[in-house]
Amino acid sequence: MNFSEQLTSKQWAALTFRGESIAEVWFKPEGEPLGLVFRVPRSSFQISGIGQRLTAENLLKAVAIAPDEVESWHHGGTSHSAPNTSDPELTNPLPQPPDDITHLQIHVRLKPPPQAVSHLASPEPEAVPHEVSDEPDVAAAGWHDLEARWKTVLGLEATMDTLRQSMESLRAELEAAARRMLATDEKVHALAADVAQWTKAKNRAHYALPKANEFIHRATWAAGTPERKRLGELFKNLIDTPTD
Repeated sequence: MNFSEQLTSKQWAALTFRGESIAEVWFKPEGEPLGLVFRVPRSSFQISGIGQRLTAENLLKAVAIAPDEVESWHHGGTSHSAPNTSDPELTNPLPQPPDDITHLQIHVRLKPPPQAVSHLASPEPEAVPHEVSDEPDVAAAGWHDLEARWKTVLGLEATMDTLRQSMESLRAELEAAARRMLATDEKVHALAADVAQWTKAKNRAHYALPKANEFIHRATWAAGTPERKRLGELFKNLIDTPTD
């Protein structure tokens, strides 16, 4: 996705490494359509194996931005610019914030997209009448498609949860039936064929119980996987589907 299609942030979005939040990002702060801000808490610099990885380049890669897209960036009183090529300073480890500062903030400004530069460099063509295209906006269509897919996922999860609850009830019935023993008068007066059928049904319950337990476990586990949680956070924090 091009940065121009990135929606303006409404809250800080977490960036994680090995499942642990190490930084946050804010896209397009007020008045900066080509800007973004990272903030790294002091505690992240203390995590073993993280300090040397905390570079501006890695933070940019975490949000799918290439270093050569950066026009300028700064943190604290240190400024950098690379109008034509990527800045080698992007690969250097970031400094820890001063003792009286809780976060290190890195402000990044990206280069204008080529079409914008071309438009500014060339004289404005004479305006001519043209027909308004009735083709749907590609970006808006993409967001609507993503919203539809997300709602499908939520619907499947709701169905799976309903099935899980039903399976838990069936499991309880199976367990109770598997533990039940025939009373003395039932053993005496029941037909041999009925006893045989009852015994066969109990054996099937013993085989079915592990499968029911496995389904319940998998249905419960799927809703709490790290991947599922990250997907939910992504849709909640970064994707604000446009309305018609």
